[in-house]
Amino acid sequence: MSEQNTQVENLRKVRFNSIWLVPLIALMVAGWMLYQNWSSQGPIITLVAANADGLEMGKTKLKSRNVDVGRVIDIRLSDDYENAIIKIRMNQGTQQMLRSDAKFWVVKPRVGKEGVSGLGTLLSGAYIDMTPGVKGRLQTDFTLLNQPPLSTENEGVRLVLSSTEGSKLDVGALVHFRGYEVGYVEKVGFDTDRGTITYRVVIRSPYDALVNSDVQFWMTPGLSFKSSASGFEVRLDSLETLISGGISFGLPQGRTAGKPVEDMTSFRLYSSKESATNNMYNEFINYVFLFDSNVSGLTPGAAVEFRGVRIGTVLDVPFSGIPMDSLTSLDTPLIPVRARIEPQRLNSLNTSGAMSLSKWNAFIDDRINNGVRATLKIGNYLNAAKVINIDFVNNPPPVRWKEFSGYKVFPTAPDAFANIESKVGGILDNLSQLPLNSTFEQLNRTMNEANETLHQLQAVSKSVAQLLNNADTQQIPTELIATINELNVTLETYQANGQIGRPLRENMVSLGRALNELQPLLRQLRENPNTLIFDTKPRGDVQPKAAR
Repeated sequence: MSEQNTQVENLRKVRFNSIWLVPLIALMVAGWMLYQNWSSQGPIITLVAANADGLEMGKTKLKSRNVDVGRVIDIRLSDDYENAIIKIRMNQGTQQMLRSDAKFWVVKPRVGKEGVSGLGTLLSGAYIDMTPGVKGRLQTDFTLLNQPPLSTENEGVRLVLSSTEGSKLDVGALVHFRGYEVGYVEKVGFDTDRGTITYRVVIRSPYDALVNSDVQFWMTPGLSFKSSASGFEVRLDSLETLISGGISFGLPQGRTAGKPVEDMTSFRLYSSKESATNNMYNEFINYVFLFDSNVSGLTPGAAVEFRGVRIGTVLDVPFSGIPMDSLTSLDTPLIPVRARIEPQRLNSLNTSGAMSLSKWNAFIDDRINNGVRATLKIGNYLNAAKVINIDFVNNPPPVRWKEFSGYKVFPTAPDAFANIESKVGGILDNLSQLPLNSTFEQLNRTMNEANETLHQLQAVSKSVAQLLNNADTQQIPTELIATINELNVTLETYQANGQIGRPLRENMVSLGRALNELQPLLRQLRENPNTLIFDTKPRGDVQPKAAR
């Protein structure tokens, strides 16, 4: 009993001490801080990158429009060691930014064709920038872009261009419409099945309304130099296209706008505007031209003209589609050239009453029967570029072939230079057939006979003088003496040193010397007829001089 009373008294002696409130308050504050920190944190996202260059765990920030929205908390390698895995703790209230169309990239100093960017990170260090997502579902796994996106605008239209010719363009190359920037190249790829380079381009709004089903796209190099039958052409575009090239598009002349296009519509990308123009004619008639003259200077893409008006395009020089055994079976060696007649160059592309191809075939066949022939003509004498000229010919050669190896044959005639050469050759042949040796011998005999005649005239003149000095002769009437004196004066002019005899003798000597000097010239013209037109000595190549 006494023990129980003792315990009760001890319990009554226990009192509450105020110092115990300090750890209790500290525990409550720590709990509140933990709760605040937990409640203020956003989700953790994962970025997959090729490398983590310039990023540091715990220091690198994530920004959007230059506002901090997160921080890197972990950087490690992927399980296959191929990529870097970057963990980022987002701030509270940023969950709606993490949609599937959000983009992330590293901001650091860059120097490229777009200019210099990211200089501010030289002191602060690299950071990750992002474009908030607005479409798609919420997610936490993203891919870090290797370079900043070209545009954050999603409005416009995306197209796929395929090219089989020309040089490759880079991402960021500009797209122009009549010289005005309207878009850019977003992605470059290669189609292994078709062997073509593919470009995904973005045409920004409102310029996407300029794109329709009938537009054509072509490359616009910054600096181009072209030599053709039309002459020499040097073109310099803007500084941006000079560095990286570009793409232009437009509606062909004479064609109305087509239907609007949807995203990812495919178009062909041509190497030049001229190539795009030549390929817009979808109705044509293929011919094979068999030329028996030199086709040097005739290149694919050259014009087929009728009296200076272009009506077609040369396709292959020479045409390799014809078997060589078919050519060797001909009487004379010929060079095949494939070209096409494009009636749409004469008809409007949108004219409903234009002649059909069948009518054009019949029309051309009728003109061929009436003497239309094809010849080679020099379109530019500076570079010797040639074109195919179609026109009526006097006394046209007969049509020998209607069809050859499955292609219709357009009859040809010798070109103008071939006619000149044949005429010069005929003249030289006629000159070579002249009896020059017998002519020279006859001329020498004539000159000898003339000398003898002059000597005889001199002797007669002396005899007349003696006769006049004779006393008996002086008794002749005065009129007869005057007549004899005039005859004597006339005879003296025909002497070797007389007014007529001397020039005649000098002219005969000069003629003989000129004929002797003419023999080497005639021999050279007979051996090389083309010396009348071209130089006999080939011009040497210009040797470039070294820079000082």
